[in-house]
Amino acid sequence: MDHERDERLREKPAARASASELAVRVAGSPRAERAGETRSAFGGSVSSVWSVVLYNVLAARAFWVSVLVVGVLTPLLYVLALGVGLGSVVDDNGTPLGVKYLVFVAPAFLTTAALQIAAGDASFPVMAGFKWQRVFHGMAATPLRPRQIGDGHLMWITLRLIVNSAIYLAILSAFGGATRWQVVYAVPAATLTGAAFAAPVMALAATVESEGQAFNILFRFVVTPMFLFSGTFYPISRLPEWGRWLAYATPLWHGTELARDAGIGGLSDLAVLGHITYLVVLLVVGIALYRWRFSVRLAK
Repeated sequence: MDHERDERLREKPAARASASELAVRVAGSPRAERAGETRSAFGGSVSSVWSVVLYNVLAARAFWVSVLVVGVLTPLLYVLALGVGLGSVVDDNGTPLGVKYLVFVAPAFLTTAALQIAAGDASFPVMAGFKWQRVFHGMAATPLRPRQIGDGHLMWITLRLIVNSAIYLAILSAFGGATRWQVVYAVPAATLTGAAFAAPVMALAATVESEGQAFNILFRFVVTPMFLFSGTFYPISRLPEWGRWLAYATPLWHGTELARDAGIGGLSDLAVLGHITYLVVLLVVGIALYRWRFSVRLAK
């Protein structure tokens, strides 16, 4: 998907309902001020953070086709080509993984899709908010604080991940990729994985000044290798030792292990706790980083 193109498409709805006007109506209203004492998990008032989410919902109307393709068509093609097509070849030789190949890769597809969507929404859209459209500067001219702007954008990404993961799971289930009800826990696992990766990417996007190069490196040398070597298509035990240690360092492997445990089982409670701890720590560090970078960037 061309994230750069999608961000330029945001300009049309943004012109009709600018970020400044929207934030003033929502965050600056007496009703919002009365609700200001209610704090969100991100540290800002719920109404203030939610106003940024609302802006993104309105802006998303300009590229709803891309959202639909990413949410429905892409997972359908992955399932048919790799889960069903390649899976039939693997299953012809028995079940060396203990389950059908589609059941094995389904949770990994879920977490991979979440991470890729999170990376896309945390990179070019954030740069657009600072450089191309400067909607974040408009929001900062209202009672919204920089940290609330960043928190609102991350909340928007999180909500989108929840919806997309639920749709993806439904498609996987329709083709036999789910064999037990506990697989529903793969949705929060995928959402946590995506949010944990999105937070530091937002910090990167709030730091870089020139578009393109940093994100090209991110997608080509970070996101794509993670997809290929984090246990998506085969257990990482098939990798050499140095490859396994690289996989251990990636959020995608931890998220895939959590989602696969939900779909298949096999992990101990201690292992589950370890994976969750890794992702939560990455999320908290990422939040601290993007809050700092948003404050510095919007102070210019």
